[in-house]
Amino acid sequence: MRSLRQITKKAGFFTRAEAIAAGCTINDIRTAVRLGEWRRLRKGAYVFADEWEPLEQTTRHWLRTRAAVRTLGADVAVSHASGVIAHAIDDCRLDLTRIHVTRLDGRSGRIVADVVQHERGKGELELRNVAGIRVLEPQRCVLEAAVHLDPEAAFCLLESGLRSKQFDRTDLETAYAGLHARHRMGRLQPLVALAGSQSGSVAESRGLWLFDQAGLPRPEQQWEVRRPDGSLVGAVDWVWHEWRLIVEFDGKVKYSGKFGQTGTDALFAEKKREDEIRELTGYRILRLTWEDLENPARTIARIRAMSRAAS
Repeated sequence: MRSLRQITKKAGFFTRAEAIAAGCTINDIRTAVRLGEWRRLRKGAYVFADEWEPLEQTTRHWLRTRAAVRTLGADVAVSHASGVIAHAIDDCRLDLTRIHVTRLDGRSGRIVADVVQHERGKGELELRNVAGIRVLEPQRCVLEAAVHLDPEAAFCLLESGLRSKQFDRTDLETAYAGLHARHRMGRLQPLVALAGSQSGSVAESRGLWLFDQAGLPRPEQQWEVRRPDGSLVGAVDWVWHEWRLIVEFDGKVKYSGKFGQTGTDALFAEKKREDEIRELTGYRILRLTWEDLENPARTIARIRAMSRAAS
């Protein structure tokens, strides 16, 4: 088994052929899977259960994708939602049940087991190398994944792609121009125009979407608050200067502790930062949580009430 551990250390998984070469029989493989010692990624590919369990969903999908590509060979490139994961772009409600690839050999699309094989379509394809695997360019992967999402999730995914700095607005618009004639792609046109790169997370993209859909004026994002000597106190998520109102997303990660801080230390540091921002700007601060994003009507009502109080 040591040799299989060495294989997984490098590749992340091992194949049935590699297990047999390491001295396992077909019955040994079946027994290891039945006892839960090994996990079957897909046909002919396995991982050790103790290495699989700690992995996040996106990492698990990437392993399954790599196993599929090893079987499919040079005829495909990773694309769509699987391409988004390959490029390490923030996931936003992607369906990772199946693996997505685009055929490079001109053959028609098909679904075979857990793999959706898409037709390549017209035009040239730009390929990237990710860990030795061919993947379509990130802007195309984002667009082809976003078209299958609801508008909010699609907007967040477009912003995640721009935030990754792997492509810019010009790249995104150029890729969209080449794909816009495809089925349903036209629905992304207003979202492509709206998406930007300033949101610091999917949560901030969701907040921006909420504000836009409610008809609020667009807030300034990542506004830097500085002391009189020019030193930076911090950048706030959203600010409406006309209402003297700052809104911050209050994710638990802010209080998880970093650079040796305990959670309590991090919470105290955040409170101190917030107090200083209030003193320097005279603005009120409203904090939003995941629960607030799930209750848009209530959240918008709170913001509107604070905007009226400022007038």
